[in-house]
Order: sequence, then structure tokens, then C-alpha cells
Amino acid sequence: MSPAIHPRLCCMIRKSGILSLLAALLAIGGCATAPDTSAVLVSTKDVTLTRNDYEAAIKVVPKAKREQMSPSLKQTMLFLENAMIFRVLAKEARELGLDKDMIIQKEVQQAEERLLGVRRLEAYEAALKRPDFAAAAKEQYEIKKDKYAIPEGVNAAHILIRPEGRGDADARKLAEDVRKQALAGGDFGELAVKYSEDPSKAQNKGSLGFFGRGQMAAPFEDAVFSLKTQGEISPVVKTQFGYHVIRLLEKRAAQQKPFDEVKEEIMRELETQFVADARATYISKIKNDESIVIHEDAIEALRK
Repeated sequence: MSPAIHPRLCCMIRKSGILSLLAALLAIGGCATAPDTSAVLVSTKDVTLTRNDYEAAIKVVPKAKREQMSPSLKQTMLFLENAMIFRVLAKEARELGLDKDMIIQKEVQQAEERLLGVRRLEAYEAALKRPDFAAAAKEQYEIKKDKYAIPEGVNAAHILIRPEGRGDADARKLAEDVRKQALAGGDFGELAVKYSEDPSKAQNKGSLGFFGRGQMAAPFEDAVFSLKTQGEISPVVKTQFGYHVIRLLEKRAAQQKPFDEVKEEIMRELETQFVADARATYISKIKNDESIVIHEDAIEALRK
């Protein structure tokens, strides 16, 4: 469907004051008191859409994406518009007798079965008896401590001089000159703004923030991790991007996260895996039902 909102709905958004907007968001997005699910949200002379219809339309969106959505008024209006369009089209289809077509009836049946199947799995997963994951979480933490550690990292700034347009020798010479200015006490950020050819210099004055091993080109990484003290400036370093002058801003040793800090995260991971395994077992049981009969001749006929 087109992402444009119907002009009347746009007008409704424009005319809504702050209080009206908040009231609409509470009415549609949920509030402390039980909502009236039969409340009419949009209507024409032929069809209506209720809150029940809206909530059903929302449930069609995959759960993971649905949980990330914000209940903005514009988004709500788009959902209502799409639901209204399909309701009108479905009404017209019935009036034309399309719902009596055998193939369409089968398509409707399959769509219904897919939806019911999804809801059955959701009900099955909700009814699963979860074990206490606390002990298992502690065991996993001890076995996979590296997974729950903050690796060694550095916070550094750099000035990049590219060979393009000046040649390799001149690029290195300029980088050496910039390094001398930095060693003489020049403001590294200002030097970065003046000389660096890293496009982000205007925003960060050469600062790269914290990063760990494996995130930078090898020569750059070797140079920056070899620096020991805050403010230390590296020799000129060459990478595939050009010549770098690097200043160490901060060094952070590897740290182990305490179990209590990651306990809930590990327990959620274990629960997710538990549910996924149970779902796979349940579906496997259906697929491997001994009563299933494969009618090979009829299936082969499909290919002719």
C-alpha cells in the first residue's frame, strides 16, 4: 500500500492539539483502564474499523518488529488506512462472488491455517514449564567467561595524511612534520582539523573513541596498542589508507564482567534456546508422525 496518509487523516493529525494527541495515543496504545475493544476508530457508509480490528492488524507484524515499534499517531493512521483499504476491497470481492471461487477458498483456508498454526505455536511456547535457569546460567558463565568479558581497548585520536595528489614521499614528510608539531605541544585536535584527511575530522577532531583489537588495520592496531602512557604520540604509521600520527587518549585493560551483571542476560539466552529446542521437537513430532502417508503417484503428477 502507498505510505501516504489519506488527506482527511492528515487533517486530523494537524488539528489535534497536544491533549488530543496524548488522548489518541493512550486510547490506541493502551492505558491503565481496560480499553473498549468495540470502539469504532474509522468508518464509512459501508464499513467500520474497531479497536479490535486495529489490534488484529498490529498482530500481523512479526513479534520482534512489533516490540520495537513506537505507537506514533502517524503510524497508527497508516495501519488504519491499510486496514480500511483491504476491508473495502474484500467487501467488493464478496459482492463480485470471488469468495465463492474454489481456489480462492483454498487460499483463504491456507491463510487461516498458517495464522492458526502460528498462534498454536505461541500458545504452546507460553504454556511450556520453564526450569530455573539460575544454576545453568552460573555454569555457562564459568565455562564461557571470555564471552562475558570486556576486552582490552584503547581510546585514541589520529591524523591521516593521504598520498593521493602529493605522492608517497611528500605524504610521509608532511606526516612527520605534523608529528613534530604535536610532540612540541601543539593541540592535537586542532592539528587534526588543519591537516587530517579523515572525512570525520570536523565532527571528532581526529578522535576515534574506544576500540578493541581486530577493528583497525594491522599496522595501525600494532602501533596504538604499543603505546603505554596517556598522551603518548606514535611514530608515523603507514596503512593502506595513508600515513597516520596517533595519540593515545586512554588505555583500558581487559575486564571480567561480574556474574550478577550478566546473570539476567544469560538466563534470557538460555530461555530462548529452551523454547527454540522445545518448538523444534514439537514440530519434528508432527513431521515424523507414523500415520503420515505419502501418495507418490499423485505427487509425481504435479510435475507433469
